[in-house]
Amino acid sequence: MSWYAIYVNSRSEKKVAQMLVEKNIEAYVPIVKTMKQWSDRKKMVEFPLLNGYVFVNINLKDKDIVVQTKGVVNFVRHCGEIAQIREAEIDQLKELVKLGYHLEVSGLKKDYKKGDKVKITSGALKNVEGFVIENKEDRFIEIILDSIGQLIKVKLPQDLLIPI
Repeated sequence: MSWYAIYVNSRSEKKVAQMLVEKNIEAYVPIVKTMKQWSDRKKMVEFPLLNGYVFVNINLKDKDIVVQTKGVVNFVRHCGEIAQIREAEIDQLKELVKLGYHLEVSGLKKDYKKGDKVKITSGALKNVEGFVIENKEDRFIEIILDSIGQLIKVKLPQDLLIPI
């Protein structure tokens, strides 16, 4: 069994994951919490970190069961083949979400000249490597999910990073 990413209809990540679990398929949607402010109130809301993606742990022979699930568009492909996600990438994603760091997602970056490659020196993310981008006040480490071309930005204290 291996991990694969699937595209799903907009705003249906949680529903699709639940339907897959009901079919005895291991499904994972990284969910993050953030404080949203309206004119009259503030509220903590949950939303998928990667819009339009659900991760499934299956044998490829079971791919038809996944594709036939309501809300599933198709498997993510790379070079014409269904893209397999490394277990380490899924574990990193789960750890990042569990730790509750401030997370953002953007498309895959092609030119890394703006940032330095770094490694996290301590904590639960020790030895995770990524690239730093400077923001006005903060530093982010970008962790790349190569298999699906996604970039996750984690806000970390600068003293946890060392250059590589």
